[in-house]
Amino acid sequence: MRYLLVINTAGNVMLADVGNDIRMPIGAPLAANQRSRVSTAVWSAQGRWTAWSVDSTDLDGVREVRMHDEESDRASVLVQSVSAFYLCPSPCGRWLSHLSLGPLGLELAVSNVTTGEIHIVERGQPLFWSWSPDATQLAVHVENRVLISDSAGRSTRVLTDDAGPFVTPWWLPGGSVVYAVGDRIVAAGPDDAVTTLVARGSSGRFSLDPEGQRLAYIASTGSDGTLVVLDLLSLAPTEVTSAPVVAFFWSPDGRRLAALTATGDGLVQWLIVDGSDTLRLPPFRPTRSWAGSVLSFFEQYAQSHNVWSSDATALVASAIDDEGHSGALVHTIDSPDNTQWIPDAELVWWA
Repeated sequence: MRYLLVINTAGNVMLADVGNDIRMPIGAPLAANQRSRVSTAVWSAQGRWTAWSVDSTDLDGVREVRMHDEESDRASVLVQSVSAFYLCPSPCGRWLSHLSLGPLGLELAVSNVTTGEIHIVERGQPLFWSWSPDATQLAVHVENRVLISDSAGRSTRVLTDDAGPFVTPWWLPGGSVVYAVGDRIVAAGPDDAVTTLVARGSSGRFSLDPEGQRLAYIASTGSDGTLVVLDLLSLAPTEVTSAPVVAFFWSPDGRRLAALTATGDGLVQWLIVDGSDTLRLPPFRPTRSWAGSVLSFFEQYAQSHNVWSSDATALVASAIDDEGHSGALVHTIDSPDNTQWIPDAELVWWA
């Protein structure tokens, strides 16, 4: 637990050292006359590079995806003339997938971070995806279809054309892909055999733990919902909470599940589930940009951006203080009443 990847209120990207509050700009800061700002950023899985998207509402503003190589300490432009609003590195760090609005709608593209070679994988809306653990394939949910594609978009295999809207697929360690169909959650194996994991009552929102042994999902119960954890070996469900959950994230070690519950008046609260123990952290008010991206599409962000520190001891969120200023709010699990505030952060994740 040390570094945060921050997009500040001026629209620039930097690393923040939570131990001594030192800010380190990544790449050259954007000048005011460029009429552009950083819209999103991501840290590669191995920490070899950082990527960020520069966008503008001005017709002549800068629109491109940039990268910073940690070993050489050099920044470069990876993709030009693109307004990417979500970035997702491959597990191996060789590829960067990005989502942008193209002439025919949303475009999922994959860029080679070394050569800059780019491939359009899919077009359509909505569009969500997940990298396979070996980074050779992507499971893509586009419109009502779930399909398997290689990184160049040349080879596809359709799993279903009846998927529900706004659902991100996930990979299991053995090569199966988990996705939602109606109020069911199923897994399609490499041989196309389909196994039902949740037979009915799912809202379609779910997340797998890092080992692929447990699945957390929202079960619909009338007008309310219940957060449930399903053991994928025994298929035994355990109800966690019936509080209004807006997002949930597994810790890197898979021991804990952090659920964000709505407490009213625009506030949310971390609820930490560790076996049979439940811990509630102090409520906070998220920034509009963090709530509109990370919370609204948490299943997608859970596969690319870290709200948990790498040692699973702390959580971070972009929040607004009592004076209306935005910053990074760090909650330490072992000291639940103590929080750390790092000012001037519009979006933030652990690096």
